[in-house]
Amino acid sequence: MNKSNSSTTTMRNIPPYAEEYVKSYLDRGNEIAFNAINDSFFTQYPEDTYAPLFQNEVDGINALAERGRNGSGIINKGKQVVSDIIDGDYLIGNKDEFQDMLTNATTRPSNTFESQIRSLLGGTLYNVGEISNENQAYNLTSAIASRYNARAASAIYKTNYDMERINQDDVLRQNVEYAKEDVKDAEWLRMAGVYYRVWLQGSHEDSYRKWFEGQNLEVYRVEVLGNTIRALVGTHSKKTTPIYRPNKAIGVIGGAISGGATGAMVTGGNPYGIAIGAVVGGVMGYLSS
Repeated sequence: MNKSNSSTTTMRNIPPYAEEYVKSYLDRGNEIAFNAINDSFFTQYPEDTYAPLFQNEVDGINALAERGRNGSGIINKGKQVVSDIIDGDYLIGNKDEFQDMLTNATTRPSNTFESQIRSLLGGTLYNVGEISNENQAYNLTSAIASRYNARAASAIYKTNYDMERINQDDVLRQNVEYAKEDVKDAEWLRMAGVYYRVWLQGSHEDSYRKWFEGQNLEVYRVEVLGNTIRALVGTHSKKTTPIYRPNKAIGVIGGAISGGATGAMVTGGNPYGIAIGAVVGGVMGYLSS
């Protein structure tokens, strides 16, 4: 037992019969921490701990990025057609496809008329010929095909114009949907980047964990031994008990009050007796505290 002016400390060691067990426990902790046979416990895991991206995942991310960056070929064509219709590019009928159709629609009747009909109107003496051989019927029909073609072309142009005006109204709804495609493309491109970033971030964190573990492997050995020692700390008990000591000023005041009261009783209330009693009582109170 140790004693000071302010407290007392009592130490109790482990009983003799337990000393052998404590020593064995410490030896076992030391063996686990530093015996070479246990090195596997303090060796970094040699295999990969983070799965690589599969080729299908890589292809999917690349395809998503390509789709977001360049859009869909079919959708892009549809957007262009809708844009051309709204801008009125088809109203006047100057597109190559329309002109090819118009040429085909007017050339075939002309060729048929010339080769199969007009030649029968006096084209030769052997086919409904004229006695005068002036071929008046043949000459009079020379402009029929051109007039027919002009009228047919005008009708086709008008039909095209009317249909395109209707189409302009019809594609407005589709144009709203196509207008969203740019936003979708941007979101798909962002998603492709996020997918790869999530994998890459995980890879970095895994590498850091392995590095951090490698830095602490030797510390783990010491920590095993330290935990062994720490577990034995409870076998020694220590109790500290503070010693109460009153304040000296309180002792002086209390002694002066008691001494003054005693002096008053002895001297019959004489002020000098009270003063002397208070001084004596104060000194006694100081010494006793």
